[in-house]
Amino acid sequence: MDRARLAHRLWHSTSPAARVARAALLPAAALYRAGVAVRNAAFDLGVLPARGLPRPSLGVGNIAVGGVGKTPVAAYLARELARRGATPGILLRGYGGSGGPGEGRRGEDGDEAEEHRSGTPGAAVVAERDRRRGAARAVAAGADVLVLDDCLQHRAVRPDVLLAVLAAESAAGPRWPLPAGPWREGLGALARCDGVVVTHKTAPAAAAADAATRLAARTRAKLGVAVALEIGGLVPLTGGAPLPARWLEGRAVTALSGIGEPELFGAQLERLGATVHPLVFGDHHRYTAAEAAAIAARAGPDGAVVTTAKDAIRLRPVWPPGAPPCLVAELSVRVTHGQDDLARLLDRLGRAAPQDTPIAAHGPLDQRDTP
Repeated sequence: MDRARLAHRLWHSTSPAARVARAALLPAAALYRAGVAVRNAAFDLGVLPARGLPRPSLGVGNIAVGGVGKTPVAAYLARELARRGATPGILLRGYGGSGGPGEGRRGEDGDEAEEHRSGTPGAAVVAERDRRRGAARAVAAGADVLVLDDCLQHRAVRPDVLLAVLAAESAAGPRWPLPAGPWREGLGALARCDGVVVTHKTAPAAAAADAATRLAARTRAKLGVAVALEIGGLVPLTGGAPLPARWLEGRAVTALSGIGEPELFGAQLERLGATVHPLVFGDHHRYTAAEAAAIAARAGPDGAVVTTAKDAIRLRPVWPPGAPPCLVAELSVRVTHGQDDLARLLDRLGRAAPQDTPIAAHGPLDQRDTP
């Protein structure tokens, strides 16, 4: 079992062994949380500088590791800005992570960059360790508004608007810090955010709206938004006509995933009427040709494999010719609470973009630095 799957079981299992393991990691978690607190204090006091960006900017980040829908939310916001006439630049943290505690492993940005390029045509997508240098590259490519994917812990830059993303499925549970749990920070991090986006895949919309309202009170601009992450359709991995999500009803499928919350992916397929046989790999798993052949053989000649958009990027080059169909579940984002407040925020950013006008949900900012 790889480290990602082991960590997921440790964090979410209710077995006695997992509880003992979590308790054993509490000293390390306390040290981690203390280190985060010291680093945040250094930025809050100005000991470590936070610099602005050269264009109106919207930052999106998560408090807990994996599976909350941060990248689909960031892509949705970029598309909405483009729909308002702006040219978005999407900034990723760059290979290896450099933005602070809890940032990801090498290879994640390649997956996320491809997701953004396919999901937001026309956007300038830049993966760069130095976010200000990445911003300069995006501006040079024509971007007049910047969307930062994963920046809550990257405090060396100061976006005009900062949104935290949490999942309704885990927001009400225990908040064990890394490495005893998946939480990079506690809810105190919301105090430096302008708003919160609560995603829901299987949780009721009402529960997500309640969480968004409650958590918004901790933020600067009191903005609370809930969004449903839904399977909107199925696209053949190797090309062909898309299928509606209702195609799954009554079918047995292999649910192939290498993501942060694989059980939620399976639950989404089941809600659409499928009989699900899960096949789980580690988060950001790099599939080999041999693994792809074994997956196809396991599905059988009459079976079907359904995978995620993130997995499809790594699976497409190695999927064997003539194998059973592999379908990519396309995730759609639907705002279920806070639509008007979010629309007003995006309208302001969209209007500001062509004029390079400073903007913030919580009030005016100091003049931004230039690269």
